[in-house]
Amino acid sequence: MSRQVLVVRGGALPRSSGLGRAHHDLVERLEEGQVDGYTLSSVVEHEVGGGAFTRWRRRRSEHPQRVLKAVEANADSILHITDQEQAHLVPKNCELPVSVTIHDLFHLEPRSIQTSHGRVNIGNRSPRILRRQDLSHIRRGLARADLLICISEATADEARELWPDKAIAVVPHGIDVGGFDPYSYPLPKPDGLDYSNVNLLCVGSEEPRKRIDFLVEVLGSLPSHLKGDVILHKVGSESSQKSKDKLSKRAKELSVNLRWVGRLSDIDLCCYYQHCDALLFPSVAEGFGLPPLEAMASGCPVRVADMPAHNEVTPEEWLLPHDGIDDWVDAIVELASKDGRRQPNPIALKRAAEFNIERWSAAISAAWSNL
Repeated sequence: MSRQVLVVRGGALPRSSGLGRAHHDLVERLEEGQVDGYTLSSVVEHEVGGGAFTRWRRRRSEHPQRVLKAVEANADSILHITDQEQAHLVPKNCELPVSVTIHDLFHLEPRSIQTSHGRVNIGNRSPRILRRQDLSHIRRGLARADLLICISEATADEARELWPDKAIAVVPHGIDVGGFDPYSYPLPKPDGLDYSNVNLLCVGSEEPRKRIDFLVEVLGSLPSHLKGDVILHKVGSESSQKSKDKLSKRAKELSVNLRWVGRLSDIDLCCYYQHCDALLFPSVAEGFGLPPLEAMASGCPVRVADMPAHNEVTPEEWLLPHDGIDDWVDAIVELASKDGRRQPNPIALKRAAEFNIERWSAAISAAWSNL
């Protein structure tokens, strides 16, 4: 007989966001019976939007009460909260076993990393008073949980330092790598891609830790005979017009071909993965790093900064020093010299297969069984 799981989050974030995708994947897999021994009871969430007071009242009062009622109505379930930002929803003295997925601890434990372009802040080191109060509630909620499910070993190590007596499990993301899904059948070439060029892809926002500015500097350092043939397609939400303008100006100064694509649907993003020559991922901090895994599942090679936790996902031979511009330049020159660059890469496919749904299902089933 299957145990039911009551799935809880705060705002109903769309699939296009990282936390939203992880939540929707979990719910769908429970609904489809992909987690051995567990099924979905129900989902508790609220709408997004509204003014500052409305959002505060909903987060601190209305939604926690809704969660309490759901807990009372699901006496034989497991309560699972799908991201650490909603850990304040863990009820006090909860009668259900409670698990929380931790995607990262950047906001609870902010830090900075020194790079050749200065220090990069990871998380907000000076939050305002309301946010400080919110973080205190989140921290106490995580302390009340029975199990913390971390999506990488790096995040789990941080969690063990903060909660040394807490049960902690590592459950990396799983991804579909077989069957009829966007990662396993040919998709059309996106508009704007020219095979006569070297098409490089970066996925993410302009948040400082993502280091799109570093990629612009790398491409600006390419040999002159190659620079004009290389295009960097930047996919993802744009943090602000100011940051976009700043990057565009720097790219123009260095004669770098930077193409802004914007946010894409899952299927359109897979088109880029399948038809670009490589994904470049220079981030200095990730809770997991899903774009490299998605790219590899599409047969796309990647070049990734050797930093936690995305270095747990990428083959060792595709890791590059996070601040070594010359190493990144050499890697791009090598990519550009390969014949048949857009053929599905066997190293990429093999590595992605290690993060299949079956492995994910076994890991989360084992974690919940220990509750």
